[in-house]
Amino acid sequence: MKQTVIPKDLAKQDWFKSLTDDCDAIITESVFNSRWALVEGYHLLGKRLVEESDKLEITALVKEVALTINKSERTLFYAVQFVRKYPELDKVPEGKNITWVKIITNYLGDGKKKEPEGDHRHEWLTTTTCKICGKTR
Repeated sequence: MKQTVIPKDLAKQDWFKSLTDDCDAIITESVFNSRWALVEGYHLLGKRLVEESDKLEITALVKEVALTINKSERTLFYAVQFVRKYPELDKVPEGKNITWVKIITNYLGDGKKKEPEGDHRHEWLTTTTCKICGKTR
């Protein structure tokens, strides 16, 4: 029979510490994997649409595909814009720490990169330009 009284020193017991560390790692890894999978999926979506854009002008193509699959035109246009701007996923800013929302918010749209909120450690592409925020020094 399993013990039902929770010991006061439970958090200090090795097996419990190991269990909670494992649970936390599982959740963290799963969230990371799901976010990256979404980025990969939108990249594939944009790539597929661009592949067929020689048959129908991209605006008309996106409109018809969006209606047919019941997805928003905006979502499909973001996917096209994403793959055109970053044809290779390994060139996406912030690497695998990026999310689809960050891509839309910070890197797509009007073409102007927005300064990330909060402090961040600059990652300099060259001696003069940060690859995260575009700030020059």
